Amino acid sequence: MYLRSYLQSQMQAFQNDQISEQDLPRVENLAYQPLEPRYKRVLILLRMIGLMVVAILFIVFFFAARSEVESFQDIQTIVIIGLGLLYLLLAGWGLLITIKGFDNKFYALRQKDIVYTTGWLWKSTTTAPFIRVQHVSIDQGPLERQYNLSKLRIFTAGGNASDMTIPGLDPKTADQLKEFIVTKTKSSERIIISDQDEEQ
Repeated sequence: MYLRSYLQSQMQAFQNDQISEQDLPRVENLAYQPLEPRYKRVLILLRMIGLMVVAILFIVFFFAARSEVESFQDIQTIVIIGLGLLYLLLAGWGLLITIKGFDNKFYALRQKDIVYTTGWLWKSTTTAPFIRVQHVSIDQGPLERQYNLSKLRIFTAGGNASDMTIPGLDPKTADQLKEFIVTKTKSSERIIISDQDEEQ
């Protein structure tokens, strides 16, 4: 008798109203927070290191080909100009991607999740609900330590596809975000346990 009355009350309380597309929350309307400006210098420095490696490989290839081809003297000017133009093209494009990429990295914190968006040509938005967060960590590499930056890593139950990494944060901000997310995660776990106890 008690079970029947309980089920009837639940059925009466249950609602599944339709939601129109206009009423859906808009991710683009969130108040996004930018990354620390000094993180752009880190990205540019890393890009320059990569370009230096490419330049060294070009030089090694040039002298190796010169020693192998006897008639290289006739075409070395064309090869040098071609490699030089290719390098400048790659360098300019790489720096443009780095700068534009930084300008399009933002995060937003809400009561029940955290949103991270990135990408200039190809945009990507990742949302990590606190109820699915399993672990939160803060990392700091050599360059990040030099520029006083931290990286927040959020691991969720969805695996690598739904995990989130937010770089370029001030260490204090990263600590505050971690503490907030951990607190929200524990609160969500208590709610789930409470609901399970009530069902039993």
